[in-house]
Amino acid sequence: MSIKFLVGEQLDSRVLYERQKTLRARQTYLPGPMIIAAGLQVPENIGSVLRLADAAGSQRVIIINDGDPSHSQKRIHRTARNCEVLVKWEFWTPAKFIELNDSFQPLIAVELTTGSTSIFENTLPDKCAFMIGNERHGIPLLLLAKCQQAVHIPMYGVNGSMNVTHALAVALFEWRRQHSESSGRRSVCFRAPPPNNTSSRPEMRSVRWGC
Repeated sequence: MSIKFLVGEQLDSRVLYERQKTLRARQTYLPGPMIIAAGLQVPENIGSVLRLADAAGSQRVIIINDGDPSHSQKRIHRTARNCEVLVKWEFWTPAKFIELNDSFQPLIAVELTTGSTSIFENTLPDKCAFMIGNERHGIPLLLLAKCQQAVHIPMYGVNGSMNVTHALAVALFEWRRQHSESSGRRSVCFRAPPPNNTSSRPEMRSVRWGC
């Protein structure tokens, strides 16, 4: 007995792969924002950021962290689901980012601050970079000072925070919604294997997102 679904049937992995292959071949969408992750401590969150980057069409991820990430590669891979080989990503020190931050402007902090505004009330630029912070303490002050704008996600429950990668997902796909392929602009998307990573971990500050 066949079952008919009003919403259609689920797609298997092969169909999903061919669907994404066709979408990439059309090349009618803008590359997603660059992602700057400042001070993430949980390797699984780093892996989730890489998976989100691929899903949103972002081509580069910079992780600012002072520690040695080599011991966490397996845990990163577990949540990245092979996306670590699809997106260019690297570890930087805070000092290196501060020195070169001009090349990432406009830099938008996904952070609740005294000057932040709802991401849903902003027109996001087509070329920008999103910065997210540490799971407990948010974006370090020295790096927050390099951002040109801060946006937050309105919360409607008792808890005033969400997982940092969930916040990034909302930001990336709100940007994608505003810059859909209906704009008609073409872009050439690239995918590169990760370089030899060097690491970094910045100073921490006030609670913003839960881990």
